[in-house]
Amino acid sequence: MDFSLESLYSVERDVDSVFGAVFGVNWSDVSKSTVTKLDKGTLSNLVLSAVSVLGRSKGILRSAAVCVEGLKQDQIENQKKLLKIQDDLLKSKTEQVEAVQKTVETEIRSFSDAVKQGCEVKAASTQVIKAAVKSAVLEDDRKRSLMVFGLGEGPDEALQSKVDDMLRVSCGLSKPSVSDCYRVGEVKEGAERPIKVLLNSSEAAARALRNARVLRGTTRFKKVYVSPDRSREEREQRRALVAQIKEKISSEPGQYHYIKNGTVCSREKQQPPSSHSSATASLSSNLRATAPAFASTPVSQRPSRAGRK
Repeated sequence: MDFSLESLYSVERDVDSVFGAVFGVNWSDVSKSTVTKLDKGTLSNLVLSAVSVLGRSKGILRSAAVCVEGLKQDQIENQKKLLKIQDDLLKSKTEQVEAVQKTVETEIRSFSDAVKQGCEVKAASTQVIKAAVKSAVLEDDRKRSLMVFGLGEGPDEALQSKVDDMLRVSCGLSKPSVSDCYRVGEVKEGAERPIKVLLNSSEAAARALRNARVLRGTTRFKKVYVSPDRSREEREQRRALVAQIKEKISSEPGQYHYIKNGTVCSREKQQPPSSHSSATASLSSNLRATAPAFASTPVSQRPSRAGRK
């Protein structure tokens, strides 16, 4: 007989049905007194029904025992499989650990060999990283900065206003915005310290440098000189180029010498002026010569505006 839960429920229903039909109560409520009240016929039928239920229950219990035994065997097999899987995992982890250890040992051995062979191995220290970051920041700062020379210095000066006026004259409507400005160097009597001007971008600094030549034609800023904010190495290179130009001027006075792209360049000076230009220059000279005499004449002796033709 095949065991199933339904067969167990069926036995339970049969028991309840037998005792309920005879006694009118559940089988758990049957007592000795209730049984002694039964006549022989009823009692005989009850025994026969109970024997039938017990016989069927025996087969179901035997089948249940077989089923339980099978479940035990399945559980044992599953536990064996689980233990095997755990053992395989442990072996796999052990192999992985051994592989990692072998790789680490190989790398350490390679590193040691490289050191022994004199290879220079450097680790980027905190100081090196800080130095690199500082250098990058200073480089960006220089690209956005200008150095202004010759702008008069005085006590309690409005330096920002002076720099703004200078840039407004040189750049006009395209005047860049000044982020910061301050004088550099030690205060010395009779000397004007240069001014470092920090603009909002490297493009603005380049534009201000291109327009700085406009200042030469003004009265207020004609002695002002604007240059890039050069590093110490760049300043040394610039001094060397200026020294080369001075030598060129001394040895080749007929040439025009200038610095372009970090190199000293030379070209022929302009040709003498043409005859027309000479005549114009001569006329201008004569006018300048007569101007003082005219200026010295008393106002009362000068010709009236109506008499001029």
